[in-house]
Amino acid sequence: MRYDLCTIGSALVDYTFSINKEYEVNLANKNIPKGSMTLIEREEQELLMKELIEMNVEPDKACGGSCTNSTVAASLFGANCHMSSIVSDDDHGKFYIEDLLSNKVSHTNPPVSSALASGRCLVLVSEDAERTMCTNLGVNIEFSMDDIDEEIIKISDYLFLEGYQVASPKGVDVCRKALNIALEHNTKVSISLSDPNIVNAFKKEIKSLLEIKCDLIFCNEDEAFAYTETEDIYDALEILKKISPNCLITRGALGCVGLEENHLFSIPGHKVDAIDSNGAGDMFAGAVLYSLSQGKSLEEGAKFGCYAASKIVSRIGPRLSKEDYKQIKDNYS
Repeated sequence: MRYDLCTIGSALVDYTFSINKEYEVNLANKNIPKGSMTLIEREEQELLMKELIEMNVEPDKACGGSCTNSTVAASLFGANCHMSSIVSDDDHGKFYIEDLLSNKVSHTNPPVSSALASGRCLVLVSEDAERTMCTNLGVNIEFSMDDIDEEIIKISDYLFLEGYQVASPKGVDVCRKALNIALEHNTKVSISLSDPNIVNAFKKEIKSLLEIKCDLIFCNEDEAFAYTETEDIYDALEILKKISPNCLITRGALGCVGLEENHLFSIPGHKVDAIDSNGAGDMFAGAVLYSLSQGKSLEEGAKFGCYAASKIVSRIGPRLSKEDYKQIKDNYS
């Protein structure tokens, strides 16, 4: 059995809340920047949840994590996927694994007994559809090189890593081991830069991973500018192409620009009434990786990615129903 895609990322359960401008000020006072991902302690996360619930804001609960969302999207579009991640033997961990399996994603890491709870992310969606994430990694920080199955990477066409992994020393080691396995077995590698805060804080670590092997980089404009230290998207592509032959930079409602070997292309966005940007980049990556598994070009994959991403921003939450993924695929075809 071969996999079209194997992935390594944080296992999180998302709690999505809609917030108003007044609460945005509250977040700013807590030094939580709008539109980015901030790592917070469990206790701080609990306090935020309590505040929101007391404001009668009801959350939407879903199995999440950036890499997880991309993997599930690729799977539901039709790719054969495996994900490596870690959860505790608690209710959130069980919920996460059951959700993965129900979406036809293989997962072979058993829940662990740990003093740390399974990871959780508060996704705060503003009135302008921007999402701010407050993440407690929990047991994800214990994910180690021993949790990587070399055989899975060996029998996969693509390995996908999320940049969030570099937020812990063990995560860097995990990615380094996975990349070296991919290099040895000629498995293609795609890496997402994930978040501008991550890029700014861990640029050295990300650079060290990209230098091992990378066939495709995913990033948005802010992440690309943070990594390349430029403010021109085409200058950023020129720098990124020295690292990877294939790059995709998403631009929100404007679509994306990309480089496939030496072929530069631009894909326009789809006009929609966006109410929640959470999960758009994840959907884009999942759709592209699915397309590549079907033998499509990167430009063709990016077109499908922009179309698929436009469908998720008009809903609350990082995921759609299984039937929605099927409809997206059928309608695009």
